[in-house]
Amino acid sequence: MPDSPKSSRHKNVTMTPAQRAKWKRDVAAIEEEKPELTRWANDVQARKRAMLLEVTELLQAARESSGMTLEQLQQATGIDAGQLSKLLKADGNPTLYTLQRVADALGKRLVFSLTEK
Repeated sequence: MPDSPKSSRHKNVTMTPAQRAKWKRDVAAIEEEKPELTRWANDVQARKRAMLLEVTELLQAARESSGMTLEQLQQATGIDAGQLSKLLKADGNPTLYTLQRVADALGKRLVFSLTEK
């Protein structure tokens, strides 16, 4: 009877002493880099969240100033009301296309620019 996919992933492999030493060095290097990688990942997530928050605050302000209800926005975009609510609370990971659909429905245009820091 063939091995199940799960059991075939965890076969014991015989290593030479040199291979085992290299494996141990590799594992130690990964463990040493974990805190730095974790900090980097957290920083990326924080920057991503800040950008999304900035965009969604602008969209929410545009919706409020237009007097459009969430239901009206949902009808105009075809996006589920729950998804729209999440988007306007900066919860999720909307695509540029989704952001553009909301902007279009609000009579706005998304504009991107690159400026010096």
